[in-house]
Amino acid sequence: MRAIRLAGALAVLVVLVSCGSPAAPVRGPVPIAVRDMPPLPDEGRHSTVAEFTDWITDPAPDRAWLLDPCLPTAYPTDGQRVDFRTVSREGPEAFDARQLGVYPTAEVAAEVLAGFRRVLAACRTGQLEGGARWTWVTADAPDLGDDGFLAASTFVAPEYASHGARIAVTRAGSSVFLAHAGGEYYTAEIDDGARAVREVAQRFLDSL
Repeated sequence: MRAIRLAGALAVLVVLVSCGSPAAPVRGPVPIAVRDMPPLPDEGRHSTVAEFTDWITDPAPDRAWLLDPCLPTAYPTDGQRVDFRTVSREGPEAFDARQLGVYPTAEVAAEVLAGFRRVLAACRTGQLEGGARWTWVTADAPDLGDDGFLAASTFVAPEYASHGARIAVTRAGSSVFLAHAGGEYYTAEIDDGARAVREVAQRFLDSL
């Protein structure tokens, strides 16, 4: 009889401990890695003209964003990347690229774009010691995914021809996409070059 009472007490104790234990944390959905997403626009394509290289893929997770208005520009959110990929090609006085970064949450990805905007505002104009000057302009693109915008730059130096970049950035959930076109741009304006990279960003969104 004593053994029966002892067994019953132990059973009650087990139940109480089980009820008092904290519940296991509920984990949110795991972000989709870049390697599991569709190919980026033009990824893997071969050049049809001798002047340009094929599109090559660089999966280095620590590669810098090509939006670099402060020369150099540091983004604290880089350390939170889940995955990252750069697809690019080169040509005469030209460098085209697409970059995709995946982050743990949509909130972190939104902060990436907020950081882009902050550095563009802080470093809108500047000058290096040798006299080279740069200028950036931006324009919102509210119909380009989440938080989309366009940016354009020109870099003028005494010893070589002016050049610059045209950039489109958008976000889809926890993923940030950037389309870049670099070349001989003599002004910083939202022009046909900026609209062309915007179309690339839209192609990325349409592929999802």
